Amino acid sequence: MVQFKGLLAAARWSLAVAAASGVAAPAALAQTAPLPAKPATPVAPPQDIGLEPGQFEEERPVLGLTCSVRVQHEDGAAAKAAIGQALAQISRLLNQFGHNGRTAEVHSINVNAGADEVMVGPEAHSLLQRALDLCRRSGGAYDPAVGSYDYLWNFKQKPFVRPLAQELQAKRSVATCKNVVVKPSGAVRLLEPGLRVTLTGVATGAALEKAAQGLREAGIRDFRIRIGNDMYVQGRMGTRHWYALVPNAREPGVGLGQLYLGSHAAITRSDSDKFVYKHGQRYHDVLDPRTGAPAAGVVQVTVIATDSVLAAAYANAVFALGPKAGLALMAKENGVEGLIIDSAGRIHASKGLADVARVPAHVTLGE
Repeated sequence: MVQFKGLLAAARWSLAVAAASGVAAPAALAQTAPLPAKPATPVAPPQDIGLEPGQFEEERPVLGLTCSVRVQHEDGAAAKAAIGQALAQISRLLNQFGHNGRTAEVHSINVNAGADEVMVGPEAHSLLQRALDLCRRSGGAYDPAVGSYDYLWNFKQKPFVRPLAQELQAKRSVATCKNVVVKPSGAVRLLEPGLRVTLTGVATGAALEKAAQGLREAGIRDFRIRIGNDMYVQGRMGTRHWYALVPNAREPGVGLGQLYLGSHAAITRSDSDKFVYKHGQRYHDVLDPRTGAPAAGVVQVTVIATDSVLAAAYANAVFALGPKAGLALMAKENGVEGLIIDSAGRIHASKGLADVARVPAHVTLGE
């Protein structure tokens, strides 16, 4: 088991709260909230934190992920209704965009690759536009066209069969966001046959964003939304700020360090979500869009940002880029922080991460 000083080995990834009185409440709107200052002394969370007066929470599974919403609000009926709506939006968006892109709109785009343009609805249109923008900003390290490789990597297949080098090479000639056209009218065209897009890489970010928007519209300003290991938090729980643990994907239930959030998303990508071992090598589903193969040299990435869709895209991009280029990419974006665990267990942190997290310099990796 992973061990290092100062952490509780039994700590759960579910968000807990830690005393932080005297810290000004963050701005109501997540888009303008500054990163909160870390407390002078780390505070370990209680082992089991229940709901406090004025807090309401509901949890449900969606596509194998544990999703939950906890809010602080004076009106219990309104809080429960808002939580139900937020979870419904999460379920809808994860099913629409997060299931390997095999939904009606994305599937229609893909089957018409190299032929006809396809009209899509406002949500798919907006998310595809954002995906193309983030592809350009990341230099192609995040690319919705990585969906072109989905059919070559089947991690459920037994025995697992690695794609041939020539198969990957054939896809690389077309698998780029430069071949994806999204028109203002809502029409989408894939310019090359065999090209496929996926929005799976940003679906969690979009679901967090939509759920948070719904809670704000319902008049709720203090909440936590969790989708698996990913989250968005805003405001305070009574007199306390949110407290969390950076997840350790190689050791579920064991935290890597302490994380303090104001109004931000924290998105984690790892080599442990879907993977197989073959001939002593670990193959996982975080593909480098530039090669079509699993990104090498990185075990886990966590990105923190006010924009949850950007955080999701950049978690994929930083994983593909590796520590040096990944830190450089985050440094170009205002308010984006993160950490990278390389294959040797070294932890590389962005310059501003110390304002929101405490993590060790190295961690012993589990299998």
